[in-house]
Amino acid sequence: MSRVFIVALLACSVACGSKKDDPTKSNLAAFQSGEPVKFETLQGFLPDDGYLTREGWHKSDLTGMALTVPIRGAQASVTLRKDNAEVVVDIVDTVFNQSLYAPVAAFLAEGFEAKDAKGYKRSITIQNQPAFEEWTSADRTAGLTVLVGKRYLVHLQATGLPSTDGVKAIASQINMAKLADLK
Repeated sequence: MSRVFIVALLACSVACGSKKDDPTKSNLAAFQSGEPVKFETLQGFLPDDGYLTREGWHKSDLTGMALTVPIRGAQASVTLRKDNAEVVVDIVDTVFNQSLYAPVAAFLAEGFEAKDAKGYKRSITIQNQPAFEEWTSADRTAGLTVLVGKRYLVHLQATGLPSTDGVKAIASQINMAKLADLK
């Protein structure tokens, strides 16, 4: 799953829900409860500058956005660079809207694994939260998606890393327990 995909999930939800004759529009409220947290709050969960500096990562492109109509959500993002590697970290508040995380739900099922000559996808657990990692050896891309508290999607997408270990190390700097408790 790419950063573009996560942004597209939010954008598609807006576009799909904006049609007057769209039957899902009336069901959007049933999928959500509560208000999204502010994207500035989500930015506070992104990896710590001290850790990043110690590990040689340079932070750029800190962004955030909030959506309110017709679907609520928020997203915070940062791009990290080190040598020839780049990692994009996204935290998305789905406000319990299943349509935003349904596309990744199958990958989160315990025991999921798919392998081929190019790489793999498999379910794992990160900080007691369901997750899946993906690796493509040909272009050295790594991805990690974590569903935190059945509400937040934490997604890391990397290029130029030798394995998924780098994205898991960066993800370990996000306090997922505290994020799960955030309302």
